[in-house]
Parts: sequence; C-alpha cells; structure tokens
Amino acid sequence: MESLIRGEDTVLMWMVVISVVGISVSMERKWKWATTIGSFVLCILIGMILANIRVIPFTSPVYAATSGVLLPLAIPLMLFKSDLRRIIKESGQMLLIYNIIAVAAFFSALLIPVVWANVEGIREYAAAQTGGFIGGTVNVVALSQIFALSPEFLFGITIVGNFFVGVMVLFLNAMYKMNFFKKNFRYGANEESMEAFAQEGTDQNQKQIDMIGIFQSLMVALMIFGASTLIARQVNSIQGVPFVIGQMFGSIWILMTIITTILATLFPKFLGNLKGSTEMGTMLMLVWFVTIGTTADLQLILTSGLIVLLAYIMAFIICCLVIFSIGRFFKWRLENMMACINACIGGPPTVAALCATMKWNKLIVPGILVALYGVIIGNFTGILIGNIWGALPFGG
Repeated sequence: MESLIRGEDTVLMWMVVISVVGISVSMERKWKWATTIGSFVLCILIGMILANIRVIPFTSPVYAATSGVLLPLAIPLMLFKSDLRRIIKESGQMLLIYNIIAVAAFFSALLIPVVWANVEGIREYAAAQTGGFIGGTVNVVALSQIFALSPEFLFGITIVGNFFVGVMVLFLNAMYKMNFFKKNFRYGANEESMEAFAQEGTDQNQKQIDMIGIFQSLMVALMIFGASTLIARQVNSIQGVPFVIGQMFGSIWILMTIITTILATLFPKFLGNLKGSTEMGTMLMLVWFVTIGTTADLQLILTSGLIVLLAYIMAFIICCLVIFSIGRFFKWRLENMMACINACIGGPPTVAALCATMKWNKLIVPGILVALYGVIIGNFTGILIGNIWGALPFGG
C-alpha cells in the first residue's frame, strides 16, 4: 500500500516531520499527561502512527538527511558547555559502570547462537549484533562487512535496532519515575546541574534570543561537523591504516566529540556563552526521534525482525539485572547507570538525547564519551564473538 505522501516529496516530508516536532513540544507544554510522557516520546509515537497508517512512507531521503546531517550537527551544539575540566571527575565512575554493562552485553551476544541454535546464519548474526549491543547500530555495518551476514539480518538489525533504541529510551524514562527505583536506588547525581539547567532555561526564556549567538552556534557546529567529515574521509582513504587509528579518526562521531570537547575546554567562555545552542541541539534530536518512529514498520518487526527484537530485549534485561544489582550494592546513582545502559546499547546519539531530555545535563559529555568508547570496542568484541562461534568470514 502506497503512502499518501511519497518519500521523494521532500517539501511535504519536511513539513510533516517538523510539524510533528512542533506539535509534540506544544503538547508537552500544554497538557500534564504529555509533560509526563515527554516530547521525545510523542515524536516517536506520532511518527510511528503516521507511517503505519500510510500517511508517510517508511523510507525517504528526508530520513537519510536527518540522520546524516541534522543528527551529527546536534552533537557539537549540545557539547558547547562541555568544559572537560569540570566533568572529568564525573566520567571516572561512568567508565567503570559502562565496562560492566559492556561485559553483560558481550555475554548476551554470546548466548544468541545457544538460544536460536537452529537458525541459519545465527553465528554471523551474533557477531554483528555484538556491535549493536556495544556502541549501537553504528558498528553493525562494519561487522557485516567482516562476516557474511545475510541481508535479511542486516536489514532486521537496522530497522528493529533503531526501533528498539527508541523504545528503550522511553522505557528508561518510565523506570526512572517508578516508586520501586525511588525506594531502592540512589538518586540525585545531578541535582545541581538540573537546577542550573532549569535556571538557564528560565533565564533564556526571559531574554530575547540573540540572533548573532544562534548563527555563531550554527557556524561553529557546522565547522566542527565539516572538519570531522574531511578528516574521517582522509583517514578512511589511506590504505593499510591501523584498525585502531581508523576507528578513532575515521569516525565523525568520535572526531566531533573530541574537537568540540577540546574547544569547549580551551575556550569555555566563548562556547559556553553562545545562547540557544543546547535548545537547537535538542530540537534537532527531536527531529531524529520522529524518523525513528517513521521507520518502524510494525508488520516487519512482527515477522522477519522477531529474533532481532527478542535478542535486544534479552540483552537489555541482562544488562539491567547485572548493573542494577551491582549498582545497588555499591550505592551508585541511578542516573549514571541508566545513562550507561543507553550509551552501550543505543550509542552516542541516544545517550545525548536521553540525558538532555531527562535534564541530566552534567552527564551528556561523559555519556557520549563512554558511548564512543563503546563504538571502538564494539567491533573488537564482535570479532571475538565471531571467532568463538566460528562465524563465516565475508567471502569465506
């Protein structure tokens, strides 16, 4: 069944996507139930409904532009206040928590060929899916080129993986508000940053938006995005570049975070005083959340992507059980653990979105940094899983 608006109708598609963001933000401010759910949840749900009732298609060049331009542009915008000297104390425990979750995710991937032993190509899928469990779906494409992953599994991970990551953000948001966690876990890791964030938002709402500041923010963000793209392109074009170097400097996500963090640390007054950067970054994230919903074909999820969906659920449950059990014993703060779960399974973009939406402003940079660390180790762990199970090398 063809959708009412075709994917190639870019003007109409942008109209719908931007309208969903505007409607979601307005609903969040107007109604209490929408405030409880949050605008990012509304963006996913409305986008999914519109796609599944065939108002808009599941694929469009607009979605590619969102993930290829707007999403990476949002990362530096949200990092302008990231003076590394101020957050370095926060990242130490985050890295420890992340590594524990990564180990749990590794064993989750190791179980896949055991649980679905009779499924053809399951060993190759387990190797590639490890990258999805540790670092997000960014690693899956690279691992699919290392192992002979079937197109059906690759497509399933791409579609279902993005869908599950969106659902995971919603679920973590709901878990954070449950009485069980409030009674049994330590909260308040970011009370100061939450108050500062709220005060900053109040101050900016009371002041007229500085147009020069907006254009300066966009200019700097685009320069960082452009420089990262050029560097990554050059690194990836070099023959025989060491794998670690390629992973570090061949990824725009890593480069953008490194460059922005260095600039924010060296010039904290200039970047920190650019008005509207966090808000613009959040809006761009919301646009991306709409496209997560629009790519969620429920029929596909219930058929060819069922194994992928169950594997993600299994990994999420195992990671939660492991880290919450250990974290409760050591009295680690719930915000840190949830951010690291999101960073591990969802990758850099979604952890930034979760932290910004939940007002965990102080955890945005540490969350992205440990997520990028996961992008690096995810490929290595995937190769290890593939070798353990004897997965077929690509072309083998």
